[in-house]
Amino acid sequence: MPDDETTLLEVGGLTKTFEVAAGASGRTALRALDGVDLTLGRGETLGLVGESGCGKSTLARVLLLLERPDGGHVRFSGVDPFTLRGKDLLAWRRRVQMVFQDPFASLNPRLNAAELIGEPWRTHRDLVPAGKRAARVRELLELVGLRAADAGRYPQEFSGGQRQRIGIARALALEPDVIVCDEPVSALDLSVQAQVLNLLGDLQAELGVSYLFISHDLTVVRHIADRVAVMYLGRVVESGPTEEVFGSPAHPYTAALLSAAPSLDAVREGGRERIVLTGEVPSPVDPPSGCRFRTRCWLAEDRCAQVAPVAEARPGEPAHHAACHLPLEPVVAGAPR
Repeated sequence: MPDDETTLLEVGGLTKTFEVAAGASGRTALRALDGVDLTLGRGETLGLVGESGCGKSTLARVLLLLERPDGGHVRFSGVDPFTLRGKDLLAWRRRVQMVFQDPFASLNPRLNAAELIGEPWRTHRDLVPAGKRAARVRELLELVGLRAADAGRYPQEFSGGQRQRIGIARALALEPDVIVCDEPVSALDLSVQAQVLNLLGDLQAELGVSYLFISHDLTVVRHIADRVAVMYLGRVVESGPTEEVFGSPAHPYTAALLSAAPSLDAVREGGRERIVLTGEVPSPVDPPSGCRFRTRCWLAEDRCAQVAPVAEARPGEPAHHAACHLPLEPVVAGAPR
């Protein structure tokens, strides 16, 4: 966990509820976020993983100020962005940008690469003087591994990986502190995924930008993330340094996710026991009492239904937290799993 001096983004007790249709009974509440806590350090990559519907995208939308939370707080360099107005809010919006999942849908086919990358400057006019924008576009294209001569080409003239590079360049155009990457490589071929991931790493090393990296692919997260947070039904159930969480998960849900993930590392994963979860993911409209994972957990006991577990640090691993009454025993290096 980043210390106070290096913490860029802090989220505490964040809640977000939506009203959804409930048939003849009218409308009911769906709690997409239910007390989410996390931090993101300067120049750090935080991987956010979990099944579809766990709240990852809702959290991203809140951090981008596209949704207003019902409770809890967001602090960006100590400032609550939801209190900002006018020029202060506009200046803050520069600091958090997004790279979208689908490079084929996120770029306007009517605009060429230069227009796509320079589009944010139409709103943030003071960032780059009009006379220097063409040169800055060429710099950004080369920064993401494209040619300056590509500025006049349209999205349909690029491959998927090249389109995603344009999306990254567009996000960098406003010189942000944080980029939210929402499944940024899931629509790409494996070889292209590696190229884009390496690009993100190079850009972070050069520019010091922080990433909130949302993904279903645990292999990708393990490769790129410094720390990881695991979500289940609107809550963070485990978080910590990536190698600690992946190498020795404390929460049964994390262990189940890891056991289902394919791996080519026979030495590291060869002894891992396959965990097959029973039952369906509960509805966020009517989540289980106590621990939300208990209906699928092979370790659950009575107290799991009565009291929601609080995230606690694993002994000897102060940065590794899990919200579980019955955390798994640490894995001893070299021992069978």
